[in-house]
Amino acid sequence: MDPVHRLVRISAANVYTFALLAHDFNPIHMDDAAAQAAGFTSRICHGALLTSIISGMIADTFLGAIWMEHDIQFKRPALVGETFEFVLTLDETIPKPTKTLGKITVSVHDAAGKLIATSINMIVLPGPQVAEAVMPVAECVAG
Repeated sequence: MDPVHRLVRISAANVYTFALLAHDFNPIHMDDAAAQAAGFTSRICHGALLTSIISGMIADTFLGAIWMEHDIQFKRPALVGETFEFVLTLDETIPKPTKTLGKITVSVHDAAGKLIATSINMIVLPGPQVAEAVMPVAECVAG
């Protein structure tokens, strides 16, 4: 499988919306002065916001997959307002008697190509019967 690439710009509005949902109003996410006082150049994105984007990539790439394990390491801060490239690779498939597991790596880079985070994930890959039974997204939203 070829790597899957996704460019995502994380705006101040995205960070605020995520803060509302997560109830995480840590000042380093919401206020430039607080972020600078903590040693950052400006506000930083929630790490869980990056993780949510990774979850969406996995769901889009492997429709019907079950996310079993996630390990993420942050190398640099993801600054609010920047565009990031998420690159997903399927590193290994592991056949089991009743399912097939997939080991997935997702790397996150800033516009300059600097590594922001690396995520290693284990999923249960969907079988053909799962992919056929999955409801289209439009029906989930409308229904």
